[in-house]
Amino acid sequence: MKYHIIGINKVGINTYNFLKKKKIIVTISDIKNNKNKKKDFYYSGHPKKLINQSNKLIYCTGVIKSEYDYNKYLSKNKAISELELFYKFKNWPKKNILFVTGSRGKSSICNLILKKLRKLRLFKKIFYLDRKRYTFSNIPEYKKGYFLIAEVDYQTLLIGKCIKAKYRIFTSYFKNENKAFKSENLYLRAKLKIFHNLDKNSLIIINKKTLKKIQVKLDKFTNRLLLVNNKRSIKDNNNILCDTTLNQIKKNEKH
Repeated sequence: MKYHIIGINKVGINTYNFLKKKKIIVTISDIKNNKNKKKDFYYSGHPKKLINQSNKLIYCTGVIKSEYDYNKYLSKNKAISELELFYKFKNWPKKNILFVTGSRGKSSICNLILKKLRKLRLFKKIFYLDRKRYTFSNIPEYKKGYFLIAEVDYQTLLIGKCIKAKYRIFTSYFKNENKAFKSENLYLRAKLKIFHNLDKNSLIIINKKTLKKIQVKLDKFTNRLLLVNNKRSIKDNNNILCDTTLNQIKKNEKH
């Protein structure tokens, strides 16, 4: 099995290092220039020969900018993201995963839940994937008693082929927070990926104002949406999203 990574950034480097530790053949490339030569690293473009010879192409966040780029990505059966490697190799059950996305408030919500969840002592160890210390390829493999809080941005969601997380929070939606994509439509498509693969054993916690903005029909997700009322302050909104999520986690851990 040969992998080629498109994009040399934090996600790309973490993914490369992870696959190397697994003794998997992997190369990586980027369109930017770099005079420093390093084995397996290619700059000033993506070598067609390596792409053609690879069994899987791993796209990194930041590579896709437009609807054209995204449709091209979807058309390639061997194109995947870091998220697919996480599901393949890390063995995390979805019942122990919380995804948090939204235009604003992701970090605040994650830190609040982390603080309160630790006090409850429901899990042996809680990891916070903050996209700084951890990305999906360098998070530890699952062990019994672990729980994962993952802050997931719109670029990560967009290229994820499948979303597997029992708990999901959609904090807010503001189209002016789109800094990477050329169209608002692609930004919205990325955010709506949080609804992907939402089966009867998964749920999304979202406030009514955000749901109205993204225009998702309630009847499509019967019994899988937990709607909370909007509060005047950001702090109060964060608290209600946090407490609603914690109540669901506590209820499920008691069973």
